[in-house]
Amino acid sequence: MVVGVAPEAQGTGIGQALLRPMIDIVVVFSNGGFDWDSRKAARTARSIGGSIMKIAICCLVLATISVSGLQAGTAPGLDAVQVASGLTQPLFVTAPPGDFRRLFIVQQDGNIRILNLLTSTLNPAPFLTLTGLTDTGGEQGLLGMAFDPNYATNGKFYLNFTVPGGAFGNGVTHVSQFSVRGNPDIADPNSERILITFDHPESNHNGGWIGFSPRTGDANNLYIATGDGGAGNDQGTGHIEPGGNAQNLTTLLGKMLRIHVDSAAGTATIPSNNPFVGMSGARGEIWAFGLRNPFRNSFDRQTGRMFIGDVGQDTREEIDVQQATNAGGGENYGWRVREGSIQNPAFPGSPTPPGAIDPIFDYSHSVGQTIIGGYVYRGNRIPDLRGVYVFGDYSAGQIFSFDYDGSTVSNFQTITSQLFPTSVGGFTLSHPSSLGEDANGELYITDIGNGSVFKIVSSAGWSVVGVVDFNRDGHPDYLLYNGRTRQTAIWYLDNNVLTSGLFGPTLPADWSVVGVADFNGDGHPDYLLFNSSTRQTAIWYLNNNVFSFGLNGPTLPAGWTVVGVADFNGDGKPDYLLYNGSTRRTAIWYLNNNVRSSGLFGPALPAG
Repeated sequence: MVVGVAPEAQGTGIGQALLRPMIDIVVVFSNGGFDWDSRKAARTARSIGGSIMKIAICCLVLATISVSGLQAGTAPGLDAVQVASGLTQPLFVTAPPGDFRRLFIVQQDGNIRILNLLTSTLNPAPFLTLTGLTDTGGEQGLLGMAFDPNYATNGKFYLNFTVPGGAFGNGVTHVSQFSVRGNPDIADPNSERILITFDHPESNHNGGWIGFSPRTGDANNLYIATGDGGAGNDQGTGHIEPGGNAQNLTTLLGKMLRIHVDSAAGTATIPSNNPFVGMSGARGEIWAFGLRNPFRNSFDRQTGRMFIGDVGQDTREEIDVQQATNAGGGENYGWRVREGSIQNPAFPGSPTPPGAIDPIFDYSHSVGQTIIGGYVYRGNRIPDLRGVYVFGDYSAGQIFSFDYDGSTVSNFQTITSQLFPTSVGGFTLSHPSSLGEDANGELYITDIGNGSVFKIVSSAGWSVVGVVDFNRDGHPDYLLYNGRTRQTAIWYLDNNVLTSGLFGPTLPADWSVVGVADFNGDGHPDYLLFNSSTRQTAIWYLNNNVFSFGLNGPTLPAGWTVVGVADFNGDGKPDYLLYNGSTRRTAIWYLNNNVRSSGLFGPALPAG
């Protein structure tokens, strides 16, 4: 990853936070930029004295960030923040592509709530309320949600839920399209267009996850996870013998399905290149099979790999992968003969199905008993977590992580104790029901046990975000930023020896400092800010580190972040160096007084 550009060498990773607070500043946004209120402090902050003057900077730790595959080593310092509470059966969170202001919370009881990420408040009215569901006290109800890739223009989204009835009287799954008309925060409950249905022999093992693929050539194909029909060991009423439902291609149960959605018509067809199209007796919707209860799954938005969290029977819990490189699908993950990487003890004499694929990772029931599939982190707020797969276990109340390079899993660890109790509020984790992503790729945990949603954040304190000569003594100084408190500070250096320090302004929620440069040509460095929720940039113009005024800059497209500021075209105006963590592409935005004039793509960084 590109980590910055400056006339002097930069470093990250600072030692203990030894700065004493010197000013207390309140920042209020206005349409024209920023309003500044120094209610409790003089505009000039006092310099830092005392023992801090004796500290010398001995070394800098340069951050090495993997942008392809998953990185080695342990997970970095993490924390969790409660972002919503008082919910009823929260089961999943997601967001429409490009919507950085809202997080949609799926409740098993049929309600979908909207969390406003800018105000950190729940909208009073639900986005949608489904009625007429089966009993939601067990494994049925509203189970999955996916937004149309073109939701911003067509207002279509898709739900997976169960209603009463069916051949066995244990419910019917509907995967249906719904629409938003008019108010973007209220969906039309009467807009249902049913895409596919299937009956359940038992009320458990419903799967429930749905999602669109980010893979090239896979546009508008919706993937649907189905359980094996319930009861236990894929046998009994409604389970096809010999072999069970999961191994039988005449039923949709125990599968990963793929259908092609016509969003305008509200209909679905079977893609002609699905692996079992044209096979006598086989259901063409099937993409992969041999699954027990793939409750929570995901696509890695960078590599296109599908990670499948398949809940086990009595012995093992497993994570399977459907590789993007196998564009034809057709994988058999082995259930009911295989449970995880071992023979299912219920069928000791049954031969392993031909070509059955073992999971990339499994664990015994001494670790956990109900795996909750997760996500490869591709957000921007925790660079050292990028590329790490984060998942959980409902029964154990645990959050895990591991690294996966496409062939091998390493560094499996429990990270629950890093996240909980939370640093703010001391909240604990009860029963995680899902992980989810916002539009920026930041990760959230839904806790059905205590009705809360938590966001995974960095617990890192101070870091270097810029290097510039603030006091014009001919020596570069460090601009520091505390990700937890949003406080800025300057360390004044003389030949890399700390001489004094000064606290700067505290940033409002969701804003961080991403660069420092003299944007208005007055000889004083200014701050370049970035809002991770809205993707808005802004400049704080400073005079001797005292705020004078602010100006909103351009909004970045999804996936891109500012990683450096420099005058690339020699016009005397700072420009933005951008980086896309998914594609590893760099780009330059040429600016004139913070107005974008043109852009230029730079080289893509190599994997790793």
